[in-house]
Amino acid sequence: MSEDGLRAMLAERSGLDADSLWYPVHEVPRRFGLSWPLTAGQAEDVLAGLLDRLRLVLPAPRHEGPGPRYVCLSEITGRYQRTDTRRVLERVRRRGATPAVPAFGGGDYDPRSERGWGARPPAAPEHAGTPDWSWWRLVRKAGPRPLYRMPDPHMGEGAPPVDRALALRNRTGDPAAYRAALTAALREDPRHTDCWAHLGSAALDGTGTDQAALEQALGYYQTAVAVAELSLPPTFTGVLAWDEPDNRPFHRALHGLGLTWWRLGETAKATAVFTNSLFTNPDDQQGIRYLIGQTRSGVPWRAADGL
Repeated sequence: MSEDGLRAMLAERSGLDADSLWYPVHEVPRRFGLSWPLTAGQAEDVLAGLLDRLRLVLPAPRHEGPGPRYVCLSEITGRYQRTDTRRVLERVRRRGATPAVPAFGGGDYDPRSERGWGARPPAAPEHAGTPDWSWWRLVRKAGPRPLYRMPDPHMGEGAPPVDRALALRNRTGDPAAYRAALTAALREDPRHTDCWAHLGSAALDGTGTDQAALEQALGYYQTAVAVAELSLPPTFTGVLAWDEPDNRPFHRALHGLGLTWWRLGETAKATAVFTNSLFTNPDDQQGIRYLIGQTRSGVPWRAADGL
């Protein structure tokens, strides 16, 4: 197989533009110790290696100081599911990620205030399941923490892209047009976390244990979380309260990512994501306290309470 032929195959399998793959394919002889043309077996081995490299996560930021903090996606997994996630993140970095800012007048979240769950939250089963409170000790140990608001990339007039896509779906009942509208918005500006998260939700809906659909959802949710993380400082110890609407896309993405990893049997990764959710939003409007105990115990998704 020729260099051009391998580049075309890599473009087909990765979903990336062939022109953007010129350099990694051109470097194949040096990196793999091979010469053109490749045999069919060599081509398959090289393609597997190149696709794996495209999925490598960006290096985790350097953290400062001890104590509880948000754990970045690149500390939870070594590979992105999508081959374009890394390039999306590099594009956002070049464009300039907007940082999260203090919310609610620069106030703090104090777990020992009336807003918190108290020193001994009730552990009895409830209508939504049995809550797990081990994460709450981590939150109480962290003490008062500043409240932050995530940026909203929508700067134009009219409804945000995700709202326009939802309106289109409701009006036409066409899920393909809905997904196409979300994808078009991301081509224009990949910082729209909610568009990535809604694509993940669309892939996740009704999948059961369909491996291909779950992996597609995983890729969307990972990209949503990774894009949102670019707005956080390297060591994030603050709170992103659900009460602030601009924080909800990030929390929807975390929730979806945790559920998807759980469905795929990756309970340790799901637990890490759910811990992030609860650490950054201790009020837990999403009910993650009913899920994290099961993932921490390794309970399979299909055997979980209420699922």
